[in-house]
Amino acid sequence: MVTSFVIHYSKLYKRKELISRNLEFTTPIWVTEKDFFEFKESDLNSKNVLGLSSHKLGIGLGINSRSLVYSRRRSYFQAKILSLRSKVEKKPNYVLGSLPTQKKLMKQWLEVQRMHLTALEKGVGSSDEWILILEDDAVFNSFDLKNSIDHITNKFSPASKYWFNLNSGAGLAWTKSDPKPDKFGFYRVKPPSVRCAVAYFVSAKLSIEILELIEKYGLPNWLPIDLIYQAAVQKLKAKTYWQDPPSVLQGSESGHFESGFEQFR
Repeated sequence: MVTSFVIHYSKLYKRKELISRNLEFTTPIWVTEKDFFEFKESDLNSKNVLGLSSHKLGIGLGINSRSLVYSRRRSYFQAKILSLRSKVEKKPNYVLGSLPTQKKLMKQWLEVQRMHLTALEKGVGSSDEWILILEDDAVFNSFDLKNSIDHITNKFSPASKYWFNLNSGAGLAWTKSDPKPDKFGFYRVKPPSVRCAVAYFVSAKLSIEILELIEKYGLPNWLPIDLIYQAAVQKLKAKTYWQDPPSVLQGSESGHFESGFEQFR
């Protein structure tokens, strides 16, 4: 019913030992820098990401940025106003300023992209209804991860396009205009949005459609995986849920771990 994966750089073996002790309820498949699939890349100068215009992606990212200060509803209306101004005044930076520079990422970031998508593709190939993917710097936090997953599988249908963020990330959190979290901390985020990619739980239906977008449009080599997923959930109008407090902390952000890339220097 559920297949699980850990994105892991093999040099960081201590992380594997730690996370393995916390995943006794499942037997994850480890995807490393040695065994990821290759994916067709999109044109570096393309004006869309997975069929979503750069303008719309910039709006989505801008809402996330402003929600660090304002409610999500207010952030949404601010984004719509900036979008209108950018079109009237022909100043794309009002919206596109939220996007990173269209410059090819360094090798490790590209590997991480492909490791995540390899896990997604293997998950789809398993024919399981749900796919759990974690990065190796996942630090288990407040809620019990297994109980959170059981709650999702009991309440939600894998026949719909669902994305659940089980992790913290980038300071993003519940705002006063969001729905009240349920007893496991889950609440729906509108417009569809991704909060990093340290630990996420996704329906097979959504996974299949994300991979179809990549097959059709190619994989952007200038965006990290969380922003690729952001474009995908916007394009596919997925139902996205975050969890607060999260089951998993991003260890490289919380201070539990050094960044994996720093350790390779």
